[in-house]
Amino acid sequence: MKSEYDFSKAKKAKKTKNIKVIKTFRLDPEVIAWLESEGDKQGMGYQTFLNWFLKKSMDDNESFEDRLEKLEHTVFRKKA
Repeated sequence: MKSEYDFSKAKKAKKTKNIKVIKTFRLDPEVIAWLESEGDKQGMGYQTFLNWFLKKSMDDNESFEDRLEKLEHTVFRKKA
């Protein structure tokens, strides 16, 4: 090993949007069975399906203005 390293040209790690938080939930067995079944139908694991399902539920509760603003942000950010 070197006794000293040069980090002057090192780059910072990119920030990622997809950070996951580990949390424990207590769910009824029939809820887990449903999540697993629906996840299989969609071609994903039950945890991925649960995350997608909850995000979709959150989006469904947004106002029209909030959804429009999010869409405009996505579209115009890509053009810039």
